[in-house]
Amino acid sequence: MAPPLEAEYDNSFINKSNDTVTDLKWQKMFPSCVADVDQSSNFMTRAIFVVFSTILSRRKVLPDDFFAKNHITEKLKCSSLNFKNPEALNISQLLRVAGNAVKMGYLKELALVITEHEGDVDAIEVYSIKFHYFENGGVAATLNTTVDNNDLSPMEKLAALDYTGTPAVRDQLVMLVRSVIYLCEKVFTESLPKEFDANFRVDYTDSAPVNFRIDGFFDSSTFYTLPNEIQSATLGHLRPGHHAALVDCSSIYITDTYAAELSLKAHTDKVADKLGYSSDGLLYKSFSSDPNVSITSNGAVKNDSTVESLANSLAKNTTLTPMPAKSARAKDSSVRAAPYSKRTRK
Repeated sequence: MAPPLEAEYDNSFINKSNDTVTDLKWQKMFPSCVADVDQSSNFMTRAIFVVFSTILSRRKVLPDDFFAKNHITEKLKCSSLNFKNPEALNISQLLRVAGNAVKMGYLKELALVITEHEGDVDAIEVYSIKFHYFENGGVAATLNTTVDNNDLSPMEKLAALDYTGTPAVRDQLVMLVRSVIYLCEKVFTESLPKEFDANFRVDYTDSAPVNFRIDGFFDSSTFYTLPNEIQSATLGHLRPGHHAALVDCSSIYITDTYAAELSLKAHTDKVADKLGYSSDGLLYKSFSSDPNVSITSNGAVKNDSTVESLANSLAKNTTLTPMPAKSARAKDSSVRAAPYSKRTRK
């Protein structure tokens, strides 16, 4: 039986607004409208849960009994952490409190970091959700018109995106989940090793108080480190009324960023056409997504093998957050200075 994901949202305004999603499956998990700041925050918390549940399930980081079947919409099923499994419930609660940090504007990045051995410096695979917070009532940033749009990073493009309604946000989440599934089934060249270590790590915004900590996340000296030649792929973005998030994956099992993103785009275009949703405007890092351009798949390798062992550190909730370096503390004790940055080994 699916875990109790139903949320008690005030949907009394539905008949008074065109900015709603009336899909009953959607309404059990997400607000019908994500325009205002509270509902935008609630959506982000639920989206964090859905995205990482999909990753943990499809990449076989956790065994099948950690998950239950649910729906995002009437047209899309998903595997979500099962609240009836005590260890899965603990992980769900950690993701929920991470969502609370988004509501406060304190969470800059949440990453699932996978290493081959506990204590390894280099990650072999990282799934990252980076957050952007819109001020002035959710108004997007204005881009410098002298800069070529192709030279902008995905996060810069994300900051300039306008909120275009709850149906568009639904489509973004559906395409994101389908991208994760496709990545795990078609793009990766191999399964994870039979033994590996996995944990969640967080980075805070500059506005977070220096002593702020998310409950359940312990201190670590580093955020995460990527090998020099590791490849990555953008999986999708979310843009509710007052927030935005970009999801990507870096992995030694991705052979080429450009080829992976071409394949992902071809897949999401096909899924969108089949389900009647939109895949427009995905913020790929290796090219600009043009909804009028048709791109064919690169024929990536399918991976049918499974991982038998459980990442013990993740199951035991040894989730990590970096410890700010003493030299990085801001002079104003109420403001957090960025204590570290992701880096590649040279």
